[in-house]
Amino acid sequence: MKITKISAISNKQTQQNQQNKKREFIDVIADNVRNPRDVEDCVAVPRGIFKAYIYLMAGSSVMLTAAALPQKWKFPKMFLNIGSAILTAASALYFAKPFAFKGLSPTVNREDYKK
Repeated sequence: MKITKISAISNKQTQQNQQNKKREFIDVIADNVRNPRDVEDCVAVPRGIFKAYIYLMAGSSVMLTAAALPQKWKFPKMFLNIGSAILTAASALYFAKPFAFKGLSPTVNREDYKK
C-alpha cells in the first residue's frame, strides 16, 4: 500500500484544475500588469469595514441613478433616494460598529494572524 502526503495529492489536483481552467479576461489584464504585487498583494480588512464600503458604494450608485431620472418620475426617484439613504445608513452602522459596540466583534490577536 502506497502512502503519500495529502499536500502532494492536493497540489497535483490544483495543478490539473489550473490547466483545465479557461483563461478569463481578468487573467489577460493580470499578465500585463507591470508590478505583479498589485495583483497578488492582499490586505487583511475586517469584514465589517468591507461591508461598509460595499454599502457605501451601492448607496452612492443608487443615489446617482435617482439623480439621473427625469423630474416627472417622482415615485421611482423618491423610492431610489430612500433606498440610497438606507444603504448609506447601513454603511455608517458597519463603520461605527467596532467602535460603538465593543463586544459584538471579536478582535484578532497578532499571534493568530501570523499563523
